[in-house]
Amino acid sequence: MRRFVRILGLGLLGSVLIGGPVNAGKPITERIQVDETFVDDFLTEACGAEVTAHVTGHVIVRLFTDADGNPVREVNNYGLRNVWTSANGSLRANDVGVDRVTYLPDGSLLQVVIGNVQSISIPGQGRVYADVGQTTIHITFDANGDPIFTVLDEHGQHEGDQLEALCSVLG
Repeated sequence: MRRFVRILGLGLLGSVLIGGPVNAGKPITERIQVDETFVDDFLTEACGAEVTAHVTGHVIVRLFTDADGNPVREVNNYGLRNVWTSANGSLRANDVGVDRVTYLPDGSLLQVVIGNVQSISIPGQGRVYADVGQTTIHITFDANGDPIFTVLDEHGQHEGDQLEALCSVLG
């Protein structure tokens, strides 16, 4: 899963939890410890074997608001380790870097993902997938409030879909 899907949830959660006016310019900072284990339904279906995901590490969310307490921008630092396991094998990947999110006047978001979103290595094969560098995404919302992601720009190494690499070991 690309980082922008996770950050959208964190960002929107952060903006909902903030109530009342605060000082503009000074960020609200929260460090979120992550240690989650779950059956990854998407990978289980895609790979044809039950896949368990274990995500550990932290995310530091810095939310900047205007004088009325409305979100203006976020700077989020990731330090996560992902481990996917099935009866057929396991894979590890790190998710490290910074995301910058700007809240636009029309209600959409501009997100710049910087860093090593995912780099997957398979023993004996080396690195089989890399999503590193910078990606700029415009996020709008449909009538139901569901996000629509439009990639505006990518710099660095972005190798298609990681699903093939994951399922080659897990499936």
